[in-house]
Amino acid sequence: MPMTQAEAVDALNKTNETLVKVSNETDSLLAEIDRLNKALEAAIAAGGQITPELQAAIEAVDTRANAIDALVPDTQQPEGK
Repeated sequence: MPMTQAEAVDALNKTNETLVKVSNETDSLLAEIDRLNKALEAAIAAGGQITPELQAAIEAVDTRANAIDALVPDTQQPEGK
């Protein structure tokens, strides 16, 4: 049985709600990654050493963030903005 327009609207609205949640979570995670990178840079600049465990954690986050970034195309800014 085909989907009614009302069912399609409901499904699309639920999908949009999910996309908004994912977008907000992504923004939060990117801000946290930025915060951690700045803290790490400050620690290194102060003469701190990076343990192998810390290096592995940095690489794991960087790899995952780059993989996700590759899946989501950058938005194009409208001309004149």
